[in-house]
Amino acid sequence: MRESMEVSDPAALRAIAHPLRQKLLMQLAVMEHARAADLARAVGEPANSVSFHLRVLAKAGMITEAPEHARDKRDRVWTPVAQSYDVKPDAGNAAELILRPTIDWLSDVFAHTSHEAARGGRTFMLTTLLLTRDEAATLVHELAEVLTRWADRSLADSRAEPDVAREVYQTLLAVAPRDDPRGDRDTDDAGTTGGSEAAAR
Repeated sequence: MRESMEVSDPAALRAIAHPLRQKLLMQLAVMEHARAADLARAVGEPANSVSFHLRVLAKAGMITEAPEHARDKRDRVWTPVAQSYDVKPDAGNAAELILRPTIDWLSDVFAHTSHEAARGGRTFMLTTLLLTRDEAATLVHELAEVLTRWADRSLADSRAEPDVAREVYQTLLAVAPRDDPRGDRDTDDAGTTGGSEAAAR
């Protein structure tokens, strides 16, 4: 399994944009290899629906069969091809496929966030800072380190304690000059034009 897969092909973009397929990729990262029935139990979805979404992921080249773990030739066992998936913002219609569903999700988080919800792990934060480009680059680096550390920790903990109930949480990190409508596309000193990692790590 390689460390990262760049997602730029339209089929892969459509595959990874679906929230259930993101959950399946995460569960496969935890389980390392699994059958549709195993994943259906893990995500609480019908096995036939999960099988369909696995075929979509396989066609997009994001998962592959693992025959060495199969009981016989009819037994289909799946494994991820990468630990993480790097979505390039300028890849095809990535904004339409990835960003719009994310904005819908973010709107729902904003609408349902309260002090009680925040204590349960749901929050919405919008912070305005006055930074130099170097300071912004440092901020992006530090935030990315925190998210990477937690991603690695959650994966390790999920593997070590498979019976502990866990939910799929997502974070959205955007750092860019607020007054620049281009998002400062010509430079990436502060990390504003980098890709976005999705699903499994």
